[in-house]
Amino acid sequence: MKKMLFFLIIIFSIISFGYISMDFNFIFSFGSTGTSYSQYVKLHYIDDSMISTVTFHLKQYPQEIIINDEKYNVFSCSQKFITGSGILKVKYKDKTYEFLLNNEELNISLDKEIYPVIKIESYTKEVSPNDDWYNDRLKILLYSNTYATIKLDKYKKSIYPGKNEIYFPINYEDGNYKIKILIFNERGSYEQDITIKVNRQKRTLTKYIVLGIFGLFLGMITYISIK
Repeated sequence: MKKMLFFLIIIFSIISFGYISMDFNFIFSFGSTGTSYSQYVKLHYIDDSMISTVTFHLKQYPQEIIINDEKYNVFSCSQKFITGSGILKVKYKDKTYEFLLNNEELNISLDKEIYPVIKIESYTKEVSPNDDWYNDRLKILLYSNTYATIKLDKYKKSIYPGKNEIYFPINYEDGNYKIKILIFNERGSYEQDITIKVNRQKRTLTKYIVLGIFGLFLGMITYISIK
């Protein structure tokens, strides 16, 4: 009778609210024959259209990581962590990394090179290399799953797992250009073309405003010290 009453309450809740969200702990086990590992995992309701899966490829196992403020042990590169899409923050060996997930399966390496998966989130579409301290260089914001090198023309820079902000000097004449971004390591490469406009005629007062504020601040310090 009690079980029947319990099920009736659940059915009534589903009819009334449309869905039930859950927040509870459970234990799961995995491992090869004769071995098993157990750990507590906190479950949150996730829209099935926003689910992403991540795996961690590390030099040694087991390792402790923190995913969005929750501690986990990683025992192998085949262990999968199911999470929602969007920003994922991972802490490993006292360093924090930020990844961007979009309903996908992503392999992540925090201490060695694996095949690069790159998301170029944004870049400077209009560059004005006229020394006014505003958009003088090409800024690229990207997310990487591993260590790699990014190359644009003759310039090379290192990128790291997670969020990267990279700046490249632009020496082209004024005009519109399609340029190739190459990202590579020993495991593979990624290419993407981007379109930019170079316009040295577009000037701002950013440089003079910054210098003016700095001069005012320096003058105040000098006045106070003399007084």
